[in-house]
Amino acid sequence: MRMSLTTLWNLTALCFSAASLQLHAQEVWSVDRCMAYAVEHNRTVRQRSYEVDNYKIDRMNAIGSFLPGISGGSSLQYSWGRSVDPETNTYNNISTFNNSYSLEASLTIFNGGNLVNQLRRSKAAELMGKAALQVEQDNTAIETFQAYIDALYYYGSVKLAREKVAESDSLLRKTRRQEELGLKGMADVAQIEAQYATDDYTLTNQINLYEAAMLALKQQMNYPLDNPLMLDTVLLETNAIDLSLMPDDTSNEIFGVALDCNPTLRQSHYNREVYKLDMKRSWANVLPTVSLFAGINSSYYKELNVTGYADFWQQLQNNFGQYVGMRISIPLFNGFSRVNSVRKAKNNYRIASEQYEAQKEELQKLVAQAVLDRNGFLKESIQMEKKVHSDSIAYHVTKRKYEEGLMTSLDVQTSASALLESKVTLLRSKLSYVLKCRLVDYYKGNNIIKD
Repeated sequence: MRMSLTTLWNLTALCFSAASLQLHAQEVWSVDRCMAYAVEHNRTVRQRSYEVDNYKIDRMNAIGSFLPGISGGSSLQYSWGRSVDPETNTYNNISTFNNSYSLEASLTIFNGGNLVNQLRRSKAAELMGKAALQVEQDNTAIETFQAYIDALYYYGSVKLAREKVAESDSLLRKTRRQEELGLKGMADVAQIEAQYATDDYTLTNQINLYEAAMLALKQQMNYPLDNPLMLDTVLLETNAIDLSLMPDDTSNEIFGVALDCNPTLRQSHYNREVYKLDMKRSWANVLPTVSLFAGINSSYYKELNVTGYADFWQQLQNNFGQYVGMRISIPLFNGFSRVNSVRKAKNNYRIASEQYEAQKEELQKLVAQAVLDRNGFLKESIQMEKKVHSDSIAYHVTKRKYEEGLMTSLDVQTSASALLESKVTLLRSKLSYVLKCRLVDYYKGNNIIKD
């Protein structure tokens, strides 16, 4: 049976597509890539970006307030019955047609500094919006980092649990064989079988926790739940995390840097500036407003069914007029709204100032806690490495003595459980140390997403 060229081409394309899909499914995701994906697809981040765009529009409007306003108008009127003759200013009973045109320009030259303060406020509001956008991006990235670390931790726990099940299975086979040879009793076999069942249950439990952690990570990233997500497990390797370098920076030094670069504090600072300028703008409402205006106008008039009137363009030229003037508006009394608006703006500025100081204190606490956690997890990891080494030696010695009949199965179970617990604790300490190191670097002004 001969195959056509078109069919062969379709099969080849299908094979390449399947290979491409398989390669994409096996693609490894690093923590920085997961954070970048989460930030890009986070809906709250998108809302903040739209708010920044609105702040930019407000700033353009503030700039436009310095330019003169120009307005034009035209009216068209048809009258019949009793009306006023514009030439004699007397009443008559005729049908008339009126058409007028006007063009006016106005410019505010003084309004208590409201224009300048409005421009400064729009600039501060735009910077506040950008800081709020950065805060949302950073928070999303940090939460994704935490979810990634949790998923990686349970991945490593599953790996350790599998190794424990395999070792328990091997020990169970040896014990059964020794029981057949008369070297072990039924009690030893039953004890090892119970240990194997416990390890198998632990493995199942860890798999369930890993799947739940992966689901939480995908939800945090807004990643399709049905698509596979393979994590980069390089941090689980033995020497992937360097524990030999003890940091020498202090929380006070890091806090001094964070005061200038932390986006949350910047947002609070610009929020205070916005309310400060609102307070200044409120004073403008009790000051006079001075503006200049100038314009031109013309009109056309005709009595219907009457001849002898000049044509349209000639009347526009004859009736053409110009004017220029100055307008002063002095607020005298408007209830208590102006005074109350000044007091309210002042209180809002005081509230924003208190919020800024509270944010500084909160930032200092967060920096101190992050440095304390980083150093603490580093020390824990160093000590747990020593404990894992000691527990590993103790387990192998206990297992060897058990095989020789010098130890009971309960001793093996206790030693194996202690070794597994030490390995899991070391895994958690190392991964937490990595997370806290990235968080401290963030407070130093570095980007939370490196790549």
